[in-house]
Amino acid sequence: MPDQIPGAPRFIGRYRLVERIGKGAMGMVYAAVDESMGRRVAVKVMMADLEEEPETRERFYREAKVTGQLVHRNIVTVFDLGEEHGRPYIVMELLQGAPLGEHLQQPDQPTLDAKLDLMLQVCEGLRVAHERGVIHRDIKPNNLFVLPDGSLKILDFGIARLATSTLTASGFLVGTPEYMSPEQAMGRPIDARSDLFSAAGVFYFILTGRPAFGTSDLPKVLHAVMSSPPAPLTERDAPDALRRILLKALEKDPDRRYGSAAEMLAAIDKVRRVRESERHRLVDAALDRYGGILGLIEERRTLSKSLRVPDADRMCDDTLARLAQRFPDVARHAAEGTLMPPIDRDVASAALSVLRARHTVELAALDALREEASDSMRRAEDAPIDLTLHRGSANDAGDDEAAKASLEERAAALFNRLRPDKGPGREPA
Repeated sequence: MPDQIPGAPRFIGRYRLVERIGKGAMGMVYAAVDESMGRRVAVKVMMADLEEEPETRERFYREAKVTGQLVHRNIVTVFDLGEEHGRPYIVMELLQGAPLGEHLQQPDQPTLDAKLDLMLQVCEGLRVAHERGVIHRDIKPNNLFVLPDGSLKILDFGIARLATSTLTASGFLVGTPEYMSPEQAMGRPIDARSDLFSAAGVFYFILTGRPAFGTSDLPKVLHAVMSSPPAPLTERDAPDALRRILLKALEKDPDRRYGSAAEMLAAIDKVRRVRESERHRLVDAALDRYGGILGLIEERRTLSKSLRVPDADRMCDDTLARLAQRFPDVARHAAEGTLMPPIDRDVASAALSVLRARHTVELAALDALREEASDSMRRAEDAPIDLTLHRGSANDAGDDEAAKASLEERAAALFNRLRPDKGPGREPA
């Protein structure tokens, strides 16, 4: 990485700039090195000129100091603040990962449970900030950062308050219209419930991949934020309980929303706990069904050998391998003594549905073999009498061997016909 950035100073305060890593409506963000501490940091240089706005300078420092005291795993850590040629800057921890919007576009889409976890982390960060009297004012996907381990950090607390009104010197709205609360869009006084409205808008985006009030036309977006309901969420987007939570948080009247981030956090956590209980039930049922299928296959192996079915071991081993390949999470959890991450609820539900059908097929195949074995035993019980009556006859001895071979052929044919991966209309494991 270059030591000198074209068009940028080499140092801001004691921080040596290394590369530009972001640009927003209110400033630039650089990766830098704290020369005195020997650590990498992020430096955000604001656009505002504090020399011309002493009241803004005082408010900036006051809020930046409060924000710096918000030490929490879901809030980016602020190390330092200062001015460089009249422009304020904030020094923060340098994060690895991606903004929420980019994180949601990755090939491996997060499950609903993972999305709920992100929502809970946003609420937890807001809860801590609001209890300290800090309102964010610009909750949006680009101000939420997801680390590789799934942890979420809220960025830029208090920075939006730098503007003395809803307009910057360039005439642009401060904040993102798609996620503004109605009172913020109308320039009215706001409180913590405004952040909850914005958070609910972000949660809507997490669930659907689109903002709740559109993006194409600014006047239309602002009108929708102030007076129109969001586009309805479907059962596919979210369970009913979660949809009700978002609709409440997106109420136009702040008095009809949740009174605090703690209330909203508790409501979403209740949805998570219900789903977690369901997940445990589904995982246990899937593991039980999987174990039952393994038992049926082993019984089929033993019975097939007694009927002298050719390649019984190989065919049973192939079936086991296909099962493990199709249901890797279930198979690994079923292995005795294996410690694995929890199986996702949707994965367990889908596996259980297929495993139930597979269990029925395996049981039918085994029942057919059992019936063939019973017929074989009945024929074997009659065989000594027939052999005694015709002992000494070479032809009769040959007939007995032929009958034995015929039985083996019939058992093998039956086994192959009833194999779950060969039967008509049956899907291979």
